[in-house]
Amino acid sequence: MKTNQTFNQTFTLKNQKVMNNKKYSVSIKTLMAVVFAFVFSAFLNAQFEVPSPSNPGNQTAEDVRVTSSVDYDITVLAGEQVRWAVIGGTITAGGTISSDGDSSLIDWAVASTITVNWDEDLSAAPIGSAVGQIIVQKRSSSACPSQLQILDITQWNNPTADLVDPGASICSGEAVGGNITINLTGAPDLAADGFTVTYNLAAAGLTDLGGTPLADATGSIVLSNTGTATIALPDGLINVTNAPIDYVVTLTAMTDDFTTPNGVLTGDGTYTITVNPVPTTGDINSSSSLTRR
Repeated sequence: MKTNQTFNQTFTLKNQKVMNNKKYSVSIKTLMAVVFAFVFSAFLNAQFEVPSPSNPGNQTAEDVRVTSSVDYDITVLAGEQVRWAVIGGTITAGGTISSDGDSSLIDWAVASTITVNWDEDLSAAPIGSAVGQIIVQKRSSSACPSQLQILDITQWNNPTADLVDPGASICSGEAVGGNITINLTGAPDLAADGFTVTYNLAAAGLTDLGGTPLADATGSIVLSNTGTATIALPDGLINVTNAPIDYVVTLTAMTDDFTTPNGVLTGDGTYTITVNPVPTTGDINSSSSLTRR
């Protein structure tokens, strides 16, 4: 016998499973990933037709970028109608779109394909994530409801790298030390270093305080799995020439844990220390001096 009842705690239980997934248990504590909670009351009031027995299908979760626009489709046979419901994103195409609280809906239409804009605000969590969900159900030409099909979504920031430290101008022989800091956004790896930052170094003509010559380098990398990456600076810089020499770090590329897209380098991506030479004192000249016989 067909039933038409309020969509019950099935969705809530499914969401709890997502939040307790190993992926989140690893990333929340160790990777600073912040998962945003959704208010699901809209779905609790939405009328889905639940068949008996009810056995919703939950697909393997997918990852998307925040602000991405993604098409989703299912096979629709003659006479079938479809109900789409999206949380954490907005349906932008596919039929007559409505909103019910935090959900974006297409109600019982011949809608085999929809477009979703994943638009959660992750600006407060540089490597944070937000969960979303797509729920779809079909109704046959005989008005029989299908099982609910649920696709869990994890939204991630786009990858960026921002070299934030200002440069400096020093005298030859001054101590330097410390690190250059690079702020990162994007998706970390769940168990290892997810961010790779590539940079070039221009340092020829300089030595460190121990007298070790420094050299230019191309394609050096630094790894991280947090919101920052660091590049170590030498303990100090010595310039024995008569002209200033620049110690320059230039970012050339960055990626996070996903294959696409490549990261965006914000700002000019360059850090420069100008090492000024020690001036020559020279001889003291005199206007008069005795000469021995």
